Amino acid sequence: MPDRFARLRLIQRLDPNNDCEEIFRLVTDYEFPWDYWQSASLAFFRTFGVPSIAELLHRTGEITTHTQKRADDTLLMLYEITHHGLENEHARAFLRRMNRMHQHYSISNDDHRYILALYIVVPVRWIDRYGWRRLTDHERQAMTAVGRRLGELMGIKNLPHTFDEFSRFADDYEARLFACTEDSRQLASAAMDIAADVLPRRLRRPMRALMQRFSLALLDEEVLRAVGLPLPSQRDRRIAETVLRFRAVLLRRFPPRSNGRPYHPAPATYPCGYRVEDLGPDWLDALERGGR
Repeated sequence: MPDRFARLRLIQRLDPNNDCEEIFRLVTDYEFPWDYWQSASLAFFRTFGVPSIAELLHRTGEITTHTQKRADDTLLMLYEITHHGLENEHARAFLRRMNRMHQHYSISNDDHRYILALYIVVPVRWIDRYGWRRLTDHERQAMTAVGRRLGELMGIKNLPHTFDEFSRFADDYEARLFACTEDSRQLASAAMDIAADVLPRRLRRPMRALMQRFSLALLDEEVLRAVGLPLPSQRDRRIAETVLRFRAVLLRRFPPRSNGRPYHPAPATYPCGYRVEDLGPDWLDALERGGR
């Protein structure tokens, strides 16, 4: 039977700074693919609790009117940029498109830093809590290095250096700024409406309410209050926790994911595949054509 920890030993032999992108791919493609991308979705959800971010996201109308596409586009851009390597030309095409989209809006450097910090901190915390094993300091350092390099390529200034610094920055930002607004309520409501869309189509309608309760149970009280969603019952929290911990126990006993099958998100918006031009709002194409 394949050794469940063989890939971890490989990771431990790599350098967390010089080989950070290889470690990142091994973690997100093979060791914890579902956990990483599920938690990345929750990271994006947390941004709704910061009024300046919520106001911008609501003003664009992309989340409230094209909820599934906006959610898929965010994860796919992150996937294409990090999976292929930050210096890779394919990844750079997606990075340029993302930067062009962000440059169209007035986003403060602190909001940019906070959003980037979430994509580092939230997945690590999720995996440590619900993954089949905890991440090592080696892996945490590598994932932080990838996040820092992405931040540099996005033009974000005054980036933290370590995982603990990113973690403190995100926590302090939320403690200071989390507040419930009408914008945050509408964004969160739209996001919760697609909670069941991860299921097969025939199950979405009957399972929608259950999936919404499950999603609520995975969010902490601070973010739920900041976006105006009801607090789950303790029973729902216990059930969600039990389901995910049982999953972790099962995965620990399963053989590792094959090296020949890297994980790829399966977005509902693009069942037949996608190009870089497909991701992002419609106005971005017109803007890029005008810039050429």
